Parts: sequence; structure tokens; C-alpha cells
Amino acid sequence: MENNPLISILCLCYNQEKFIVESLESIKAQTYKNFEILICDDYSKDKSVNIINEWFGNNRDLNVQFLIHTENKGICKSLNELLALSNGKYLQILALDDLLEKDKIERHVAILEKSNYNEVMVFSDAYLIDKDSKRFQNTFIPYHYKFLSLETGNYYNLLLADNMIPAMSGLMKSSIIKSIGGWDENLTFEDYDMWLRLSKNFDFIYDKINSCSYRLHGSNSHKKGNFLSLSLFDIYIKHKEEPSIKKKLLQIVDAAYLQGNLAEKHKTYLLHNGNKTFKEKLILRDTNLSIYSFILSMRKIFYGY
Repeated sequence: MENNPLISILCLCYNQEKFIVESLESIKAQTYKNFEILICDDYSKDKSVNIINEWFGNNRDLNVQFLIHTENKGICKSLNELLALSNGKYLQILALDDLLEKDKIERHVAILEKSNYNEVMVFSDAYLIDKDSKRFQNTFIPYHYKFLSLETGNYYNLLLADNMIPAMSGLMKSSIIKSIGGWDENLTFEDYDMWLRLSKNFDFIYDKINSCSYRLHGSNSHKKGNFLSLSLFDIYIKHKEEPSIKKKLLQIVDAAYLQGNLAEKHKTYLLHNGNKTFKEKLILRDTNLSIYSFILSMRKIFYGY
């Protein structure tokens, strides 16, 4: 490429002291050299800040900016702060426990430079690695979809079923991310909502070559259990008119009710949901949980649903 556009690499860190250096070194090792590194530490309680500062001190030749939060603001707010500082034509997101393959940015920039306006992002599958950077045999996308053949095009309907795009695999057009206002700061995690919003109006380019590694370890289990259900509810509510999403929303509300975790936003959704299902009517009546479970089990026996 004769004119190498500037790439903004937005790096997020929260208590990732064990993996920071390896992640930053995967940026430094890129074959593509015209990039800026924008790092935000979101109030880590470990030695992350010291480690980043030390790495930065040893790499003064690189274009680096480092934001240090004095309170935890969350992923989306942190990304928007870095987005406001960014000057690149394309955006690369990297949590500082994940890794980039050394030719990742070079290959994806070349793809986007030849793309159509309606193609907003290029992405790939990702290797799965453990805390010691050892690769597992399976990869990220088959973890979500066992039988799937991907190609360039629109991903909205596929993403409504599940988020199967590794966040760090994407290289995005900065102008479009900024034009839609960046990330939704009311949400607790960033990637799924962004993919859905983008795919409603734009196409994604699929690169068949794995471009990165997603690390599986104890600290990234925050997307599980009730935390995940509440977060997904906030994302799904934006697409509540989609038939497949209506079913998912009811499943989340039903599970929350059975677990005693029904939130006010769940009730609000049910109240404004038009024609209500049998389950919804029982929940809105605040039916005793034992009676609720018994009624549903009897209904399934006699009616099959």
C-alpha cells in the first residue's frame, strides 16, 4: 500500500497484569507500522498501571496515549473516551489479555482499502488460548456455531441468534463508528450491541485466516449467569420487534422470575408487550413460584408447550 492509513488501536485493561506485556508486544510486532496505541486502564486493583507505564517507558518510539481511570467506568464508556482521542481511519479493539497475529492489521487494512462503502468491517475467526497462551484445538466461531459456512455479506439475522464474532478480530471504519455515536454507555459489554447495530445497515467482510487469539481464563467469566442475562436483555430490547428476539426476551424474563431476580425493566417490558402469553400473564400477576412452576408443568403435559 502506497499510502498507509493511520490505524487506531483501542486497548482496554482491567486487572490483566499477567497478560499485558504479551498483548502489547503483539501490537509492537505488527508488520503494519502506521498505528497509534490508545490505552485505558479502568481502575485496575492489581499492578496493571505500573506494568503499562513500564512497557511504555521502554517503547518511547511508539505513538502511545494512556488514560488511567480513578473509578471504574465500564467497557463502553472507556471505549468512547479512546474513540474521542483517536485519529485513525480504521479502529482495532484489543483487550489486554488477547493477542493479534503479526500480520493481522496489514492484511485487514488491505482488505478494507478495497472495500465498498457499505462494507463497514472485516473480521475473522480467532484461536482460543489458555492462561499460559497454549492454543486449544477448537476456535472461537465453532464454539457458537458448530456447522457454519461464513462469507462476506449481511450478518444481522445470524447475529440475532448469537454473537459469534470475536471482538478483537474486527477492523472497523472509524468514520462510521463515530457517525453512529460509538458504543452505548448504558450497556455493560460492547461488542454484541455494536455488531447488531452495524449489521442492520452495513455488510461485514469475512477473512478466512485466523487473525487473533482470545484468551480463556477466570477473569473473563463476567459474561455469565445473571450478569449476562441482564446485559443481553438490554441489548435485545433494541430489537424487540424481531420474532426471534421476542422469544429470547421472554426466556430471560421467565428465568429471572424463577430465580427471584425479576427486575423492574422486565415488568415494564411485559406491560407494554401487547398480546401477552400465558407465562407473561402469570408473571404479571406475581404468581407464587411453586404454583407458577406447577401450572406450567401441567400445561406442558396436557398441551405439549
